[in-house]
Amino acid sequence: MNLKNKFTSKSSQVPIGTQEARIRNDRQAVFQVVRDLVQAQFARGDEELTKRLWQDVADRKIDLDRVINLMYTCSFHEDDEEMTKVDETYQKTGLVGMN
Repeated sequence: MNLKNKFTSKSSQVPIGTQEARIRNDRQAVFQVVRDLVQAQFARGDEELTKRLWQDVADRKIDLDRVINLMYTCSFHEDDEEMTKVDETYQKTGLVGMN
């Protein structure tokens, strides 16, 4: 049985609005894990939770430098505007802490 002809890839046909929504959703997911890490690692000093969160970052293949940049560059992790500005700068330049 030949199934190759029955399946077509639509990944190149994803509407721009859908791609932007995915980027926003991805960004919000990264921001949330960064906030959780900041809370666990810095505010609570919860070593076990911190380890689990870092493992989550690794399992989800999130850019480690991106997470570290957001953790240490942002002053207010609850401020989506600041987090977005820092993240966009990192995404464009790849430079940690250069905003």
